[in-house]
Amino acid sequence: MALDKTVFEPDAAWKRALEKYGAATHLTVELYGRDARWPIAQVHSTPLFELLAPGHHALSMFAACVQRCLTQTAAASTIVVEQRHSLAVIGSPLMLNGEVVGAAVAAYVLTAFPDEHAVRRLAKECNVTFAALSRRIREELPLTRARSNVYGELLQVLCNALLSESYRARQQDRTAMRLTAADRAKDDFLAMLSHELRNPLGAIQIASQIIRLGRASQAAVQKAAEIVDRQVKHMARLLDDLLDVSRITSGRIELRKSSVPLATAVAHAMETSRALIDAHGHSLTISLPEEPILLEADPTRLEQIVTNLLDNAAKYTPPKGHIAVMASLEENGVVLRVRDTGVGISSEMLPRVFDLFAQGDPSLAHSQGGLGIGLTMVQKLVDLHGGTVTVHSEGLGRGTEVVVRLPLGTRSHTPPEPASEGRVRPSHHILVVEDNPDAREMLRVTLEVDGHRVEVAEDGPQGVAMARSSRPQVVLVDIGLPGLNGYEVAKQMRALLGRHVRLIAVTGYGQPEDRRRTKEAGFDAHLTKPVSCEQIAEVLEGR
Repeated sequence: MALDKTVFEPDAAWKRALEKYGAATHLTVELYGRDARWPIAQVHSTPLFELLAPGHHALSMFAACVQRCLTQTAAASTIVVEQRHSLAVIGSPLMLNGEVVGAAVAAYVLTAFPDEHAVRRLAKECNVTFAALSRRIREELPLTRARSNVYGELLQVLCNALLSESYRARQQDRTAMRLTAADRAKDDFLAMLSHELRNPLGAIQIASQIIRLGRASQAAVQKAAEIVDRQVKHMARLLDDLLDVSRITSGRIELRKSSVPLATAVAHAMETSRALIDAHGHSLTISLPEEPILLEADPTRLEQIVTNLLDNAAKYTPPKGHIAVMASLEENGVVLRVRDTGVGISSEMLPRVFDLFAQGDPSLAHSQGGLGIGLTMVQKLVDLHGGTVTVHSEGLGRGTEVVVRLPLGTRSHTPPEPASEGRVRPSHHILVVEDNPDAREMLRVTLEVDGHRVEVAEDGPQGVAMARSSRPQVVLVDIGLPGLNGYEVAKQMRALLGRHVRLIAVTGYGQPEDRRRTKEAGFDAHLTKPVSCEQIAEVLEGR
């Protein structure tokens, strides 16, 4: 057990209690930690102790008593008494959570009146005058063995009670400090989240006004539409990151592993991060072994690991910087390194880089975008894959290197079948059940542009009624509907139309539990808002 030495420090409570003990017993108390080298504290120095203190190490009684205390066991913790020259030292092990963590020693106890010869030998060993020692001993009263044991038991009960209370108080202080820091980090995170959501919303609002007013050129309208599309994807990714962190930290994520080429994961991640890298004018180099490296991993999560590392490197590297991705084989695993020439990490921040909501410079994070949760997700995902991740930086302004170690895969890789080109998408009779007018209208327009026949319903009961009368081939259903929720709508439609209808949930609820409920309700697919035209097309084709 790692023990904070401050639990032995004689604060006000320790001092008051031990001073009273010393005054009642006429003894000096010393506290020793587990290393037993030096007393951590000394309370109530008596005249006899002060006289012998400069040379009492020559008696070896303290060292022997402390050592015997430290070798006690929790099951047989006894009072220790060391004697020499008619003097005794009383010791007691200090116990915390069933473990010996130190010793308390009280001295000196006179066990009998020594003769002149013994006093002279003691004075010589302790380098004090015979007259001074003889006078001081005559002022002391010898104690019986029984009384010495009583003093020892009292010392044991008192010190262990003080130790337990001190340890408990310091644990409470640390907990309070952690909670305060976590609360402050949470507030900073919420402020950043607000900032990150407002930025794309502002761009979307302006772009939508340009499109709606109809006075801009066709090129400007096209540019505005691209901005809307890009910012919506950015917001969707922020929300996905938040949900992923929630699922990962609560242990509610399942990996779908297969044999994945590392080069494929790096290539896909590079495609995802390319726009951000190019926007900052960075150069990027990729160095992978010539022989294929297969990892037993979840392809999506592996790509997410590399993407987060590339995005972090791009965001926190000044313009025209350099990012390097390198991989190598080591023993039974692969080592992936992502190195940048960016702002670096301070030595104070380095141990906390994986903490959720922890950021070295929130103002910088605000300017670069993102929520500061990327490294948290990387660490959790790497852990789930049985790997490790470390971060290295020589300090602010000196760049950062993230090193990920992952085990190699064992299964053979089967390349995916190439998508057939020039596929003609069939048209469908589709019913959209959505209570939000804007979302309903956008789904209708999107589907009609792709050649589908579309009907819309505003609530659950209306959707069921329209399905009964028009018998659509496909129904897109929101979950949070008035009248009947999406689960009930799906159950009733499945009862009406059987397997002749394809039911697709289009909802803002995207947790695993939500997907489980939609499946149990009879849905064939689950799309989490916001959904793209490509996602809708894929799910209509059954992909």
